[in-house]
Amino acid sequence: MTIKTHVFLVVVAALALGSLNGAQAAATAKPEAFQGDYDHCLDLIEARPEEALAYAQKWAEAAGPKNMAPLHCQSLALNALGRHEEAARMLSTVALGMTEAPRADQAEAFAQVSDAWFVAGDTKRARVAIDQALALNPTIGYLMARANIRAVDADWAGVREDVSLVLSEEPNSVEALVLRASASRNLGHTASALADASRAVDIAPHNLSALLERGRSRAASMDMVGARADWKAVIETATTMGRADDPRAEAAKIYLKGK
Repeated sequence: MTIKTHVFLVVVAALALGSLNGAQAAATAKPEAFQGDYDHCLDLIEARPEEALAYAQKWAEAAGPKNMAPLHCQSLALNALGRHEEAARMLSTVALGMTEAPRADQAEAFAQVSDAWFVAGDTKRARVAIDQALALNPTIGYLMARANIRAVDADWAGVREDVSLVLSEEPNSVEALVLRASASRNLGHTASALADASRAVDIAPHNLSALLERGRSRAASMDMVGARADWKAVIETATTMGRADDPRAEAAKIYLKGK
């Protein structure tokens, strides 16, 4: 998972002036001035994250604690530098400070907090944050994010619950089908796992995750001939794509050696 860059114009407008309430700030602040600083900060992150961090810190000091825009850019710079836990903590400050923003923007902020904690390896905090995002704005993307967190924690029943909701709205989502197949396989529901994995391959015949999971599901169903064929296809497809060292291809090689 990656931190999604999102321009919080509402926050910049509503929270920039600490001495004013949200309505007054929205009426009197000049978002375009702050937006210029924000764009510059984001541009620096792409090329020179250390410089972006210094810029955001200086901006935050000048703007005051009620302006979330420099804090948000600072958190993205920290993430780009691999300082994921610091980024997550600062993003939490941003999210909690967005009380004047629309619910959808608040939800996106909490989703970014979740992403950061996930990358930092703290699935417990990641789960709390994505639950907050879902409470504010129950979208398919946030359900998938929670399903991936649950998968890392081996909460396979929870994974199936989330991705089943996703598939009820997006029945051709290959990512959701593969994840539900993995959950079903781990729960011992091999027939369901194979059905989902096979559908994923039908939709996307060259999808490495789908091929790998169908091989696993076939192996769980004692179809080793089919499993080996899928794992070989993973390696061949990855090689054709110029990605012979893809982790899924490496996993397929291990499976082939062990079976």
